[in-house]
Amino acid sequence: MNTFDESDLELTFPESWIVRKFDATAAYHSVSGHGLKGVDFMCLTPDGRLWFIEVKNYRRRKPAHRIVRRSPEELAEHVGRKFSDTKRLIHVVNRALRRRWWLALKLYWYELRKAPRPQSPHWFWYEAERRLAFPRKLTCLLWLETPETGVHYEEAVAGALEEWLEPGNELRLAEMQRHAGVPLTVIPK
Repeated sequence: MNTFDESDLELTFPESWIVRKFDATAAYHSVSGHGLKGVDFMCLTPDGRLWFIEVKNYRRRKPAHRIVRRSPEELAEHVGRKFSDTKRLIHVVNRALRRRWWLALKLYWYELRKAPRPQSPHWFWYEAERRLAFPRKLTCLLWLETPETGVHYEEAVAGALEEWLEPGNELRLAEMQRHAGVPLTVIPK
């Protein structure tokens, strides 16, 4: 099942998606503490797209929980850096994989076969980099749970976040009350 917990939310992805929780990957552990940050989830979809998904939950979780929300510009910079760093990390991981002759040969074999190997972490990173080469195949999703009643905060975040994306990248903002056509199921934990 493609169900994960993040920020006191339970996210269920379509079964046909290949999903990696970034902080559960070996790549995360190798760069953790070196100034690069990755998104919460990277997904490969059957239609050939690569999704970067960042989850921010500003809803009160416990009565004593104090909500400290960033300004739209600060949030956009924080999430924009994660999108940008994730792109860099994909290239770094693939470069590291190609340094080992047997992994380079394995990646070449994947390229020749063009057959998905969803269980292989090597194939996942290779395929993510391949899709990243086509900016129109990247969707950047910010799942933003905020108690705001108006959309002004979300609009300001989206406007500031657009500046962090390459031309052709698709930006989506969604939340439980407004899925924006995103095929995820999200419920509070």
